[in-house]
Amino acid sequence: MSFTLPGFDQLLALGQGNAEALAKSSAASLQAFESISKAQQAALTRSFGKADAALKSLLAIKSPTELAEWHSHLARQSFEDALEETRALTEVATASVSAVLAPLNRRFADVQASAKAA
Repeated sequence: MSFTLPGFDQLLALGQGNAEALAKSSAASLQAFESISKAQQAALTRSFGKADAALKSLLAIKSPTELAEWHSHLARQSFEDALEETRALTEVATASVSAVLAPLNRRFADVQASAKAA
């Protein structure tokens, strides 16, 4: 004689599907963290390179007029670089968040579809 609960297999399958979606999302979050870290490291490397170049050009200045022009150019270029780095990092972060949430969104959609069918 065996004892079964009605709907237990469905509940077990629901839990297994949820666990699989969570595992996929966790793996995607690890990849996202790596992608964001690499993007930040690349931005930092570029920043150090630009700071080194700026220091070298500063040391080559010979007059107050050149200093004013250099400062104006450096300020404008720094602002543009900051915007570009922010845009690039935002794209990486947005893609990463989408990748992390995709398995969960698919799972929610599957559960909703099965609930409507039942």
